[in-house]
Amino acid sequence: MEEIENSAAHQPDPVLTSADTSGIRLCPAIAFDRIMGGRYKLRILWTLSRGPARYGAIGRSLLRGTLGKPITPRILSRELRELEQRGLIHRKAYPVVPRKVEYSLTDRARAMFPILEEIVRWGLTGAHEEILRDEVDAAFPPAG
Repeated sequence: MEEIENSAAHQPDPVLTSADTSGIRLCPAIAFDRIMGGRYKLRILWTLSRGPARYGAIGRSLLRGTLGKPITPRILSRELRELEQRGLIHRKAYPVVPRKVEYSLTDRARAMFPILEEIVRWGLTGAHEEILRDEVDAAFPPAG
């Protein structure tokens, strides 16, 4: 039987492992997955970190890096609606014709940015492309 090398095992933060969780009913990792579930929510928040944006600009920002699958208007609307319902983005509709709607981050979303920045920092190592190699290769075949 092959032995798994464990010399570089992650050592959990002792503060986190000894924390009193008696008042918490849902695992924070599961909760984060439920809040951010969906292909585009984190990307939408990342886009809005640069400042308020309109619907079309958000949709265009999601074209790059999505494994070649552009977001549909129905999915974008759903993701934006869920983020708004969870208090992570603010939707401001202006009383003009044609309709103008602008989205921006709430303080609740800004509080999550250290997490999001760490995810992006990890992604800059390319580790995610190694893990998802088959999907990345299918969407972006090597040239030549």
